Amino acid sequence: CNAGLHFGSDAQKLTCEYCGNTFDIDTVRAFNESQKPQDAEEFQWEQEQTEQFSEDEESTLRAFQCPSCGGEILCDENTAASFCPYCENPTIMPTRLSGGLKPDGVIPFKTGKEDAKAAFLRLCKGKPLLPRGFTSEQRLEKITGMYVPFWLYDCAADFSGSYKATRIHTWSDSKYEYTKTDHFLLKRDAAADFVGIPMDGSTKMEDAFMESIEPFDYKQLTSFDMAYLTGYLADKYDVSVQDCAERADSRCETSAVELMEQDARGDYTSCTVESRNVTLHRGKVHYALMPVWLLSTKWNGKSFLFAMNGQTGKLGGD
Repeated sequence: CNAGLHFGSDAQKLTCEYCGNTFDIDTVRAFNESQKPQDAEEFQWEQEQTEQFSEDEESTLRAFQCPSCGGEILCDENTAASFCPYCENPTIMPTRLSGGLKPDGVIPFKTGKEDAKAAFLRLCKGKPLLPRGFTSEQRLEKITGMYVPFWLYDCAADFSGSYKATRIHTWSDSKYEYTKTDHFLLKRDAAADFVGIPMDGSTKMEDAFMESIEPFDYKQLTSFDMAYLTGYLADKYDVSVQDCAERADSRCETSAVELMEQDARGDYTSCTVESRNVTLHRGKVHYALMPVWLLSTKWNGKSFLFAMNGQTGKLGGD
């Protein structure tokens, strides 16, 4: 029927909201590959959009023409998937996620908008000081599904450490109370491999906020296809892999230290660090899009942001 298709988190298929037909990703991919270039416009994620640059060279906004109704869509230079404000059809900018910008993989949405609404309402339930209008239906309609760009780092850590520990034992008889303290010098040498340390590659997303909705299950990471983006927003990365590397190293080192200190503490009464050394070895880096439900809202002039993992349903918020 030529209407726009949306990727449904429940059926894990592309669905037409007008005629009700559904298509799986492999069928659509095979159809696209069988079409001649001039016929590929039937599927919007394969269609090149008409891009018009703003006359203001300093502006980061770009104007695209909707292939369905011809309306103008304004978005910034990093937007890869959006909606037409006039006909609400999904629109993909394929050049933003092709070539060297093409992700290695994507985790499709497993939860829907209604799941995100329900999770937000559960978060707000039982909070008597929350303003009454904060959970209004109008506010909940602002919840938006978005694919956030992530760098996934592999890293190995070699660790060595020295600790002083004590083990205290007390007992008593009819006259006295006794305390025995044993002192130990502990040595630890270990190695740990970390796979897929996630770092969000978008300046729009606060790093600590994205960490709060981890982890993602990489077993459901699949090969990237533009079709997964239909019906959602998506951005390409605007933070380079080099700019995220130092923070990924820090997360790797912190985790290695915590693992070793937890092992060293064991059943000792106390354990203090004498010295430690961590050597990191960077491995492969992959680029992937992760599903996130976002609600950005204002109350009395102050902004509040809530996010839900679009795969697991884990929720975080201000």
